[in-house]
Amino acid sequence: MKYWIIIDGVQKGPLTIDELSVENGLDLSTPVWYEGLTDWTTVGAVPEIAAVITGGNHDGHVRQSPDQSNRQFVCPYASQGGNGCQSGYGVNPGNQGDVPPMPNTYLIWAVLATICCCVPCGIIAIVYAAKVSPAYYRGDFNVALEASSKAQFWVIISFVAGLVWTPFSVLIGLLS
Repeated sequence: MKYWIIIDGVQKGPLTIDELSVENGLDLSTPVWYEGLTDWTTVGAVPEIAAVITGGNHDGHVRQSPDQSNRQFVCPYASQGGNGCQSGYGVNPGNQGDVPPMPNTYLIWAVLATICCCVPCGIIAIVYAAKVSPAYYRGDFNVALEASSKAQFWVIISFVAGLVWTPFSVLIGLLS
């Protein structure tokens, strides 16, 4: 199996398990990706690599510091240009504690606005709402925040357009 790692903001790989070592700067918090993963994770979450770090005395349970338990390091390996992770919100890619919370997607509101108020504006809101989660999980935190803001804006526009159009719709219905 081939692995890709990020050390000091630089992506390295493909590497075999034999090429991974502590001497190369590898530790349990090093971001790693291999075929089959949907996103980057830490070395400590991959038992076979963690065993290399701990000198083969791995009992199948990764010991992580409390602030890293059950967290995945997310990094846009495809969009980083090979130079490490993007660091939106001033995030240091090597410090998982700095990952901001995911912004609201407004997807439910966008769907309701599309059904109940204004279809064209609601569809635009749905498109932006659908961009929030993928951008966040790629590590593009600023893109996720911007998509969330635009989704919220279009949801509001859709509701306002629905409120403005409803009286005219009722009036037209009564006159016909």
